Amino acid sequence: MSGVYAASDDKVEQIEITQIRAPKHHDRRSYSQEEIEALSRNIASTKRLLQPIVVRRVEEGYERIAGFRRVEAVKLLGWEKISAVVLEDVNDQEAMLIMLSENMQREDLNPYDQTVGILQYIGLSLEMDIEAVKKLLYRFRNADSGVLKGLDEKTRAQRAQMEQITQRLGQISVSTLINRLKIFSLSPKVLEALKEGSIGYSAAQEINKLGDEGQIMLLIDEVLAKKLPLREIKQQVKEKKGKPTKASADSKVFYTLSDEGGWVSLVVENISKAQISKLENFLKKL
Repeated sequence: MSGVYAASDDKVEQIEITQIRAPKHHDRRSYSQEEIEALSRNIASTKRLLQPIVVRRVEEGYERIAGFRRVEAVKLLGWEKISAVVLEDVNDQEAMLIMLSENMQREDLNPYDQTVGILQYIGLSLEMDIEAVKKLLYRFRNADSGVLKGLDEKTRAQRAQMEQITQRLGQISVSTLINRLKIFSLSPKVLEALKEGSIGYSAAQEINKLGDEGQIMLLIDEVLAKKLPLREIKQQVKEKKGKPTKASADSKVFYTLSDEGGWVSLVVENISKAQISKLENFLKKL
């Protein structure tokens, strides 16, 4: 049991699974069904849950704090009850800290869900929403890079507060979160692979540089099939960016203009769809 929530008055109880509800502020958004099924088989073979889940008592039963996979696994086995450490008088901020600590230490939360959870926890601590927290981090980044000439007193104080908050989690710093902002600009396919655990965060950043969804999907498939290391992924991205994509190589614009009885034909090849759209809009104005 994690030291974050271990206390003398906490007790393990057998509680009804139907009485357990999902967390109010943050929950695991991505998971592998195969992983849940594997855990379910493991629990079935031992006929017991070696590690109880953690919940807090709320008005209408219990709110799960830690143990998402364990709950889902025993549901597959048809269990009606589950062993749980039941915490009393735990507020939202404390519950979220326990959840994040548990996930990072045991549940192997993917970088996206981990980042969102931490930003929500910071927001809860600073009494602001997640978008406001992200804006603060962007300001910190701009100040660190010299785009902004320093921070005002209020923003410096907020950064100091944020540093204190992240220290509670042990493995995350404000600088780490600033770097993680890139996660919110990943393409849908890259983000999906990252959430599934198919690729790591560094690999996701590299693959995302391709921009083209078709190339991204092909490279992700190759990474999974050949288990390519990050060094090889970087090389692949470098090579692919140096070549026109098949779609752009086959792209052509045929345009005919009439100028007082004369005709002008224009053929343009090897440009992107975005460039084609801009060119067509320009030609329509002529």
